[in-house]
Amino acid sequence: MFKKTLIKLTVLNSAILILLIGLLGGAIYSYERAVTFRSVNGNLKAATGTLPLDQRNEAGPIGPGMHDRLIVAVLNSGNKVIRANRDELTSKTIKPFLTKKTDAVIEKNVEGSYYHLIATKIKTVQGTFTVYYIANVDPEKNLLNTLLSIILYGTGIGTILSIVIGYFLARRALRPIEVSWEKQRQFVADASHELRTPLSIIQLKMEGLLKKPHGRIQDAGSEISVVLGETRRLSKLVANLLTLARSDANRLEINRDMISVSDLLKQVVEPFQEMAGYHEKTLVANIENKPMTIIGDKGRIHQLFVILLDNAMKFTDKGGRITIACGIENHMVRITVSDNGIGIKEKDLPHIFDRFYQTDTSRTDREGTGLGLAIGKWIVEQHKGKIIVQSKVNEGTCFTILLPLAKPKSGQEDK
Repeated sequence: MFKKTLIKLTVLNSAILILLIGLLGGAIYSYERAVTFRSVNGNLKAATGTLPLDQRNEAGPIGPGMHDRLIVAVLNSGNKVIRANRDELTSKTIKPFLTKKTDAVIEKNVEGSYYHLIATKIKTVQGTFTVYYIANVDPEKNLLNTLLSIILYGTGIGTILSIVIGYFLARRALRPIEVSWEKQRQFVADASHELRTPLSIIQLKMEGLLKKPHGRIQDAGSEISVVLGETRRLSKLVANLLTLARSDANRLEINRDMISVSDLLKQVVEPFQEMAGYHEKTLVANIENKPMTIIGDKGRIHQLFVILLDNAMKFTDKGGRITIACGIENHMVRITVSDNGIGIKEKDLPHIFDRFYQTDTSRTDREGTGLGLAIGKWIVEQHKGKIIVQSKVNEGTCFTILLPLAKPKSGQEDK
């Protein structure tokens, strides 16, 4: 699919570049031609009407440098030469120059040489005569032919370069599309895999229950519990997928309200402390007692804190310690969530925010979909913040969130 598109884009880009080169070359040639012949044509036109016929001589009223190049001939109504400034210009040799157009400069190619000429009608008592003013323009024509050759060769080379550049531009334009397509394909494949697993478990358990139509509920408690757990997991997965899909389409709105980070953290940490105690873990909160206000979506920031704490709880063993700290650093609110859990391998660190990414030690043997950190990173980016992760295997992991402080109002700033 992309190969055909690449060819089409290459042809289109090349055609545009070749057209631009052709237009530029044509413009240069036309301008140079007009400039080159301006002096010759100007002298020819001046020679036709400056002086009356009885005062015209064989040179005519010409400009500097044109005297030796100008040929003047007077013809009668029968196109016979009755006067000329060149002996070789006779009634026979004048025939190639004859024209019906008068008072207009025209170009003639006579025996391989180029001439510009202008004819004008003169009426006298003796009759009507035609005066021809002819100038050889071989020097100008040779110069223009050389220029035309350069333009044609340049256009040929430009055509080859245009194809190369067109291909390069097409590849560059398609690269982000290919990357997006590959991400979308991988996203669909991973999502299908993650959805299939809980659905298969639910189907298997439900089929087992249907085989026991007369069984009691208390006897099927374990199967029902598994089905309920997988249903919750499936519901969470679908909600996360919907969040990411809407974020990709820029259809997810972010509310902008004043948020007290310290108050919000206290609300989030309290239930997690109870959960940590139940699982024989320790959760410590070090929150500075000072105003820390940001502008953002309270629901999304709450979701971010839950994702980080849930991640720390999930990958910290019994007896482990989780610490969440919050303070101000360089006009930013700095939140850190650290643990002394199993940690993350160095090779996995660049990928932990990728969707559905699963590491060998920190996720595979624990329940998860790999979407939480991807959503967390999106939330931080939407609030113009930054998320940093540091981790060592068997030593622990530390997530650092930097969010810009809300600018104080002028009245508060004065205080």
